[in-house]
Amino acid sequence: MSSQKLQLHEYFLRFLFPPRCICCDTLLPFKNPMELCSDCRENLPVMHKFEHRTPDGTNIGKVYCVFGYEKGIRKAIHNLKFSDRPGNAATLVDLSYSYLERFFADNSVPFMPLPVYDIILCVPMHPGRKRKRGYNQSELLAERLARRMNIPALKKVMVKAVNTPAQSALGKAGRFRNLIGAFKVKAPDLVKGKRILLVDDVMTTGNTLEQCGKVLKDEGAIQVDAFVVAMRRKLSG
Repeated sequence: MSSQKLQLHEYFLRFLFPPRCICCDTLLPFKNPMELCSDCRENLPVMHKFEHRTPDGTNIGKVYCVFGYEKGIRKAIHNLKFSDRPGNAATLVDLSYSYLERFFADNSVPFMPLPVYDIILCVPMHPGRKRKRGYNQSELLAERLARRMNIPALKKVMVKAVNTPAQSALGKAGRFRNLIGAFKVKAPDLVKGKRILLVDDVMTTGNTLEQCGKVLKDEGAIQVDAFVVAMRRKLSG
């Protein structure tokens, strides 16, 4: 990570807007190659394994995740979602990718940098909520991951048709019922017969991923795996 170099336009941007650590908001040195301070980099909540499953789920195959949903990563995701910090998405993907790339290379698994997926999709956000926030953080993550993996990231293939209450405000049973029928595939021809990597920011119960996976498989997707930036450690098994 430290070998990355800044492009010329980034120097000007950093001169006008000094960078801050995405995890603790500390001002960073002008030439720091990533939006992360040295202390936070040394204390990243890295999981003991990077391949996971959704609890009690059958629609999503593997879930790729590097970080526990805690410490600075939790703060960075919170700022991405609620503090108008869309730039955090790129850094979070780049951090994850650097670990995944080494892991799969060491284990000879054909995921990164040799992708086995046809398309990347993000977990959709209801249009009303997206207008209020200004962006869908999962869409930003998907776009960055697509560039790193050289796989097309398609938009508006799947939509959230129902503006459901936030999952975080509900119990386990309520979270499951809350999302039934919420997601729809608008472009079935782009899904049928495809191997899909679905992207979201956090996995807390796996219900969101599973409901998305179900509608994709109902429309003919032959494989749906997922990538998330962080997850609750108790889900890792």
